[in-house]
Amino acid sequence: PFGEDGTVQGLLEMIGIAYVGNGVLASAAGMDKAVMKMLFTARGLPVCPWHGFVRSEWEADRAAVLTRIDALGLPLFVKPANLGSSVGISKVKTRAELVPAIEMALEFDRKIVVEAAVPKAREIECAVIGNDDARTSVPGEILPSREFYDYEAKYLDDGSKTVIPADLPPPLVADVRRLSIEAFRAIDGSGLARVDFLVNGETGQVFLNEINTLPGFTNISMYSKMWEATGIGYAALVDRLIELALQRHRDKQRLKTSAL
Repeated sequence: PFGEDGTVQGLLEMIGIAYVGNGVLASAAGMDKAVMKMLFTARGLPVCPWHGFVRSEWEADRAAVLTRIDALGLPLFVKPANLGSSVGISKVKTRAELVPAIEMALEFDRKIVVEAAVPKAREIECAVIGNDDARTSVPGEILPSREFYDYEAKYLDDGSKTVIPADLPPPLVADVRRLSIEAFRAIDGSGLARVDFLVNGETGQVFLNEINTLPGFTNISMYSKMWEATGIGYAALVDRLIELALQRHRDKQRLKTSAL
């Protein structure tokens, strides 16, 4: 929040400064997992079965909320809708764990997303660059050191590993790259994004998990590493993102001038 959720982007738009990455709409939609999933669904993209609700619904009639969640089965993931880095996320394996997971998530956000878990899920990621002419990198795979890629696995231990390019059959690679572009367009993305997928380890079915509109960008981050494996080095990647930001800024300035 207050970084990749559209607030800073809105400030920069108001004062007319060019900036790298997604605009106000895409940033806000990419932060809110519930809105994001609704946009994906409206575009016909595959997402896991899910249910969203807000704190006031939970406080007014938690039995009704739990009944709707029960239809998703177990295990489940409970997430704050507006946060990042897996903060506040719980994997729920039993009904007894559900309420504590919801209560913890509500400490971080007023809106909650509950998702059905994907069997034997493989965590696949794909990088996107561009404005209206977006293109994708080769996909990569996260091999988390824990049961899922939570905050500790991301930042506090060094047991998680990455495989780039991901070991996927060519048709699945093509599907991931196509869906990455579709997800980017669904939120009206620009500049860059990392699209995260869950692949059913039993059936190979692909689900869009989320789109990250400001992915990690060190030279060891997945975004830059996937582009390096695709043939674009770190310096060239930075240059291209600045070019895209200036291109979008020029387009907006031209439109403002023509409207006067």
